Amino acid sequence: MHTLRFRQVHLDFHTSGAIPGVGEKFSKRQFQEALKRGHVDSITLFSKCHHGYSYHPTKVGRTHPTLRRDLLSEQIDACREIGVRCPIYLSAGWDELSADAHPEWVVTDREGRRRHPLQGLGWQNLRFNSAYLDHLCDQIHEVVTRWPDNDGIFLDIISPWVDYSAQSLGEMKGLGLNPMRDEDVDEFAQHVLLRYYTRANAAVRSVRADTPVFHNGGNIPVGAHRFNLLHSHFELESLPTGGWGYDHFPFSARYAITQPRDFLGMTGKFHTSWGEFGGFKRPAALQYECAAMIANAAKCSVGDQLHPSGEMNLDTYDLIGAAYAEVEAKEPWVGEVTSVARIAIVSTERNQNRARGHDVKNLSDEGAARMLLELHQPFVVLDDQADWSAYELVILPDGILLNASALAKARAFLAHGGKIIAAGDALLNESRDAFALDVGATLLGRSAFDPDYLVATDLTPDIPVRSPIVIEGGAYSVQPTYARTLADRRNAYFNRTWEHFCSHQHTPDSPEATTPAAIFTEAIAYFAHDLFSQYRRRGQPLYRDFFKAALHQLLPQGLPLRTNLPTVARFNLLHQPAKNRLIAHLLYAPITLRAQVTIWGTPKPTEIIEELIPLRDTRVTLRLAHPVSAATLEPQGTPLPFTHDGERVTFSVPEFTGHQMIVLQH
Repeated sequence: MHTLRFRQVHLDFHTSGAIPGVGEKFSKRQFQEALKRGHVDSITLFSKCHHGYSYHPTKVGRTHPTLRRDLLSEQIDACREIGVRCPIYLSAGWDELSADAHPEWVVTDREGRRRHPLQGLGWQNLRFNSAYLDHLCDQIHEVVTRWPDNDGIFLDIISPWVDYSAQSLGEMKGLGLNPMRDEDVDEFAQHVLLRYYTRANAAVRSVRADTPVFHNGGNIPVGAHRFNLLHSHFELESLPTGGWGYDHFPFSARYAITQPRDFLGMTGKFHTSWGEFGGFKRPAALQYECAAMIANAAKCSVGDQLHPSGEMNLDTYDLIGAAYAEVEAKEPWVGEVTSVARIAIVSTERNQNRARGHDVKNLSDEGAARMLLELHQPFVVLDDQADWSAYELVILPDGILLNASALAKARAFLAHGGKIIAAGDALLNESRDAFALDVGATLLGRSAFDPDYLVATDLTPDIPVRSPIVIEGGAYSVQPTYARTLADRRNAYFNRTWEHFCSHQHTPDSPEATTPAAIFTEAIAYFAHDLFSQYRRRGQPLYRDFFKAALHQLLPQGLPLRTNLPTVARFNLLHQPAKNRLIAHLLYAPITLRAQVTIWGTPKPTEIIEELIPLRDTRVTLRLAHPVSAATLEPQGTPLPFTHDGERVTFSVPEFTGHQMIVLQH
């Protein structure tokens, strides 16, 4: 497994051929000064950018027309002198020079168009089943031959493009695929992408067999092992202010930690996202983001974009340095760690053996993850191939389909004392007309009402609202046989239609009793609504309260964590087995939604952190299997009083700002 360094920079350099004097102000001394100010120990440098230009002499591609020096070579030499690693970047999926010179290499849509003639503001997707792949592999081979001692190759914009070019149509026909069927076109896109991975990796390792490689597609698709394991490591692109938001990265990291690969989190120094010259986030934001990475077992990477002149922006590296100085001080406690989560989410991601684009949303997965993050319960995300036996409780979000092997796994898990929380159609058979597992109830069908209402019961005493609570999306009607009712349900008087409506949004609840909204047995809790995706859509905290009530019913020994942290704070627990210690991470920053910025034609919410505010008297009780012999605040080295009753360890942190590690020696 390729081991990453902790303090990385991804130095974008997508530079138009119309810009003069490219690289003319590069200075080795100034470049090194910036890296030292930034506490940087690895920086990804550009061989070829999205515009298609190379930043070194090339016989395969085209050097940037206004570059008068071997910029990449000088950058690498500067890094080598001060012990900084320097992986090399090549744009793969986008190359405007190649697209313009060879339009037959460009992806064609279903209407036969390659590009809108007046678009001019976006990149053109290149087909990996065209001669472009030969050209790209030649470029890769040239780079690894020139720099055989390179620190790795980063290939960008890797996606299963859907293509209807004449060549693709012919290849589909030869494979027995029907281009009139969307699923067949998608299957072909997966086939082409796998061929790309195989060819590109061969080119990367044509000189040195152990050369690290990462193919960036904006995400690590859950369960796509035939693609994911062709990376030497993972780089989880997640710029919170660029539309990803602050809860995207921890969700992605909770899957990555289950895989046999080292991984890093990638944020940006920008106020918004990539390509923003003159954009700076507050130091507090970057400090929090880097702390969140190491708290989730990741190494760190911060995105920057080099000015066309080649001069490093020292304001940027002062900003990065403020965060990376803290990371550097914490490195002894955050390397070689594993998860100790007792709860797992089994991802709903469809066709988990397939790659996917970065814009695919799994709302129910994200809703379940947000509930657990806000409840401060450590968790991981599992794919179809994962073993469930290490966990106490597994969550099956609405939208998941349990195939035969998953059902067998669920039955074995339950037989050995495991617990399941599910919602919507997650426990139904493939025809969705009966439960696939024994939930202590009979499925009656689908309710006709949307929206309808959740109602608290005596078994949910902590729900602060006792009157009906609206929830959209409809529900399944279930009749308990031996399951107990956790939450009641109320229908509306009628659905809002052209024939009749009431008030501004929907019809109020009817007083007539109907089937339950949530039921539970000793082993399974089931929500009849799409509780998790509706939480992601609506953000209604009361939905999370019902979920918490289900956790309490299934875990009579108590939740893995009890704390007085606010819901916007975050907690994680990691194990450093070589040091016989557990590391508890506390994170807190006030996050506000300040704007909606249009990035590449798409409106994106912009979440902002401006300051780190101290939290005082944070109380934590952990249910642990390990006896604890000592507790310290790190990196301060301050002993922390604690109690241990044999099952739970309890401690209080008097005050912390941003991020605090509590090391529990066992």
